[in-house]
Amino acid sequence: MGQGHEAECGCVRLGKCKWFNVAKGWGFLTPNDGGQEVFVHQSVIQMSGFRSLGEQEEVEFECQRTARGLEATRVSGKQGDDCHGSTYRPRINRRTRRMRCYNCGEFANHIASECGLGPQPKRCHRCRSEDHLHADCPHRNVVTSNASSSSSSSSSSSSSLGASGI
Repeated sequence: MGQGHEAECGCVRLGKCKWFNVAKGWGFLTPNDGGQEVFVHQSVIQMSGFRSLGEQEEVEFECQRTARGLEATRVSGKQGDDCHGSTYRPRINRRTRRMRCYNCGEFANHIASECGLGPQPKRCHRCRSEDHLHADCPHRNVVTSNASSSSSSSSSSSSSLGASGI
């Protein structure tokens, strides 16, 4: 067992990438000599740009034993060349939340200062009419008329009770 431990650590070994999570930046290597799987983090991969490993990509690596097991300290392609990497790239989370542009009124991925239409006339954001603004929209009053009448009647009855109770 002592010889196997020496073969696992400190020397250049050949292997293949078992799997690599491109979004998280880590995966595992399977040594060609049949030893224990080796953890690999993207920071030890030798390649330019976005560092990753393709599935079943042949690599040479050095590793060391840590408290968690074997961990690669250097990973490169065959004969020390750069790794090829995965063809998959993680999605970049760019402003995916859609907002209403106050200039064009659309739910889009831009705000009024970045709107490509240029300055637009002011209009209601609810019905898009240029005759009035949102606060004065006739469609707004139709929707909320039932809720406002019940809340106003309950507030007036509670205020009259409060006045008579004093």
